[in-house]
Amino acid sequence: MTFSEFDIITLAVIAVAFVLAGLSKGFIGFGLPLISVPLCSSVVSVPLAIALTAAPIFLSNIYQAFHGGRQTVVLRRFWPLLLTLVPGVLIGAQVLARADHDAIAVIVGTLLLIFVLAQFFDIKPNIPARAERGLNPVIGIVSGLLGGVSSMFGPITITYLVALKLPKDMFISTIGVFYLFGIVPLYATLVITGVIARDEIIASFLVCIPLYAGLWFGTWLRGRMSQALFQRALLLGLVVISLNLIRRGLF
Repeated sequence: MTFSEFDIITLAVIAVAFVLAGLSKGFIGFGLPLISVPLCSSVVSVPLAIALTAAPIFLSNIYQAFHGGRQTVVLRRFWPLLLTLVPGVLIGAQVLARADHDAIAVIVGTLLLIFVLAQFFDIKPNIPARAERGLNPVIGIVSGLLGGVSSMFGPITITYLVALKLPKDMFISTIGVFYLFGIVPLYATLVITGVIARDEIIASFLVCIPLYAGLWFGTWLRGRMSQALFQRALLLGLVVISLNLIRRGLF
């Protein structure tokens, strides 16, 4: 499906979705698939919404993963997680390519709602360092399965890394490496299964235009608006989006 086949409302919703996703990433450092996939899913199928994020996620996380030269440290520390993440993604992506779209909408909406409520009520579990070795492969497979189905690796991985109390720069680099290990097999599977073809790839690069407009604005806004106020408004909006996705999938 090409952009020329979308009506003006669909195009507007997609553009707004990626402007808001870019604004969030520019302002607080994350939120690209958390915002773009649910919003786009209100006007297109969930697999297509995920396909549209391919180029934006890949391009933004290459920089994030390699900036600062901490990727070797991340690989050495989290290799058990990354080792189980990839097969989890491959299994989840097969489900995404074949499952009923309404069921996927419910899964995406539920994942988003759980993540938003955890952030809204500031739920931050504390994981001792001695538990990390045993948890890494478990977190990897769970994140991979959920990320493969929804492209949302964030709800599990962000919560886990926050609980480990990683320093800010290490946190950013680790998230970037995690996403690269997750999205490469995810989108490769979607290409092989026919969910992503030439038209979807072109569309994915086109949505980088509103995304980077939002990214620029979010970066500019960061120094002019309270982060707490912005995050509260963002989370309230995501609650509405997640509930609408669940409603759409069930009814």
